[in-house]
Amino acid sequence: MSLYAAGCLFLTACSPKPATDSAAADIRYENPANWVLLPTEDQPRQPIDVFYVYPTVVAHHDRPLMSWTNEATRDKTENISRQQSSIFSSVANVYAPYCRQLEFYRAWEALTGPDAPDYAPMNRGILDVREAFAFYMEHFNQGRPFILLGHSQGAMDLFFLMKEDFDDPHLATNLVAAYLIGMSIRPEDIQNAPRLRFAQGADDTGVIVTYNTELPDATNSPFANAAAFCINPLNWSTSSVSASRSLNLGAIFFDGQNQITNEVPEFCSARIDPARGAVIVEPSIPGTYDAPDILGTGVTHMNDIYFFYRNLQQNGQVRAAAMSKP
Repeated sequence: MSLYAAGCLFLTACSPKPATDSAAADIRYENPANWVLLPTEDQPRQPIDVFYVYPTVVAHHDRPLMSWTNEATRDKTENISRQQSSIFSSVANVYAPYCRQLEFYRAWEALTGPDAPDYAPMNRGILDVREAFAFYMEHFNQGRPFILLGHSQGAMDLFFLMKEDFDDPHLATNLVAAYLIGMSIRPEDIQNAPRLRFAQGADDTGVIVTYNTELPDATNSPFANAAAFCINPLNWSTSSVSASRSLNLGAIFFDGQNQITNEVPEFCSARIDPARGAVIVEPSIPGTYDAPDILGTGVTHMNDIYFFYRNLQQNGQVRAAAMSKP
């Protein structure tokens, strides 16, 4: 049985035509067509927001940046955005901008080079996310606490947003947590950003929640690094203490069209392997959970969020509640 979810570093919406799609021109975020997801005008506002950025959605040898003029790309992006952001959408307003991310092959080359990851080719998408977030704060947020959520390249975009723009004390005060899942963040990555803090438990706020998932037999992966910050999404510990699958409130898998195909309580256990800086998962149901031809055997990057869907959902509410305490 194959249960890996549709969406990861390289999978891929909205509907109206965007105002611009050029790699050089600025995106006008006052145009709703340049947002993947926005609350509707008649939708009652929730007390918190989610600012979400999708993972890499396009693989194209000839075109470096994701194009928003392709209807199939927009549809895929909307589906994966709804799937991933749905962990919080029942309790939060979701804002997800279109950004010109680097396509898969170039992103993979940047992450797997002989030296440290090279994020420079991803700068266009990072700048788009920074501009979209500034527009969101000025026009949409209205002082509400907010969650940042991103997976893979989307998490990277948000990480650089935080490094560059979160000197603003107002942002730090209103941040519930940043769920930057599916990327490797090492101490050297935050040398010039001491204000960035990483989650140490289930209810600390203003922190970064980050991890990558692997099977016990995983091969080399650009997402694993012994120095990487990592937290276990079942017991919310940064230690190597194993968390039983009985703590897993439910994995949820989708069909790529935003339809749930399976929900499995107690799906997998989880433990942090300090030598790899990753969360090792052992599914209770036999199946194919990796995509070895693409990412490497045992690398379950595509399911980082879906394995722990219900736990992440609960944790966002726990951290949001902690924000409201005196």
